[in-house]
Amino acid sequence: MSTMRGSDEKVIAIFVADSHFSLNPPVWRSAEPDWFEAMKRPLDEINRIATENNCPVIAAGDIFDRWNSPPELINFAIESLPESMYAIPGQHDLALHQFEDIKRSAFWTLVKAGTITPLFPNKPIQTNNLILHGFPFGFSLSSIPAMDDGKIHIAVVHDYIWIPNYCYPNAPQEKRLKTDERDDENFYYGYDIIVYGDNHKGFLTQAGRTSIFNCGAMMRRKSDEADYQPQIGLLLESGEIKRHYLDISKDKYLESSKGKQTHQLDTTAFMQELEKLGKSALDFSDAIKQYFETNKVDLEIQKVILEAMGK
Repeated sequence: MSTMRGSDEKVIAIFVADSHFSLNPPVWRSAEPDWFEAMKRPLDEINRIATENNCPVIAAGDIFDRWNSPPELINFAIESLPESMYAIPGQHDLALHQFEDIKRSAFWTLVKAGTITPLFPNKPIQTNNLILHGFPFGFSLSSIPAMDDGKIHIAVVHDYIWIPNYCYPNAPQEKRLKTDERDDENFYYGYDIIVYGDNHKGFLTQAGRTSIFNCGAMMRRKSDEADYQPQIGLLLESGEIKRHYLDISKDKYLESSKGKQTHQLDTTAFMQELEKLGKSALDFSDAIKQYFETNKVDLEIQKVILEAMGK
């Protein structure tokens, strides 16, 4: 039995979401010498905790960044994901965001490989003392009757919900978490715990007797996440959720070239420049290079774009 953050309670489940595995790094993370190794680091940490406590990992969607991820990335997921993992698909896991097309997806390949156990609507699954209720992307959270069965009922949802300070600017009010919607037993929709994915800003809050954990992003992928600390949720035997912050000390990010004034790529201005070419003999790659030089675009960004073009 491992101890976490001063507690001697055993961890009985781990909550994660929004890993967004991709074959190539996003621009901000392109400084990583080995992107697959960078994606594996948080998985190794999660696997260690899961193995020490012999507990399942429950994923609230968007395992992949694209539904049609290539075999190399799928193989990575099969080899690296935890042995006992339950998951719902997020919109990035689904072709055209349609649940009906799930069998076309890389997510479904993980199901067929036995890497993950899918959680589907109206088909709760029991593992040990936990009852898991799945609400993939496109399915609204629905209530269950209050139960006195000695089990911990957990809704796993992929839907953007937010609370103040944990949202993007002007987030829709209809997505604000309405914690007053409780039943006669003071549960939120009847569940002991609700785990959310989709909002990359993680938080933990309470609605009556129900704990609500929004996992947040498992990895920092974009520059606007520079101040975010990726986290997972650890469910203890008591039913309490503890936030565990993942180690990011080895992560690499793009930085502006020292001593030079550099700029991010202004895509709107760039497209306007291309439109001016008309029937010029200047080819596309030359136009890009010329734009980079004129606008002093960061050298690392230049490298990423040119490599993507095969230049």
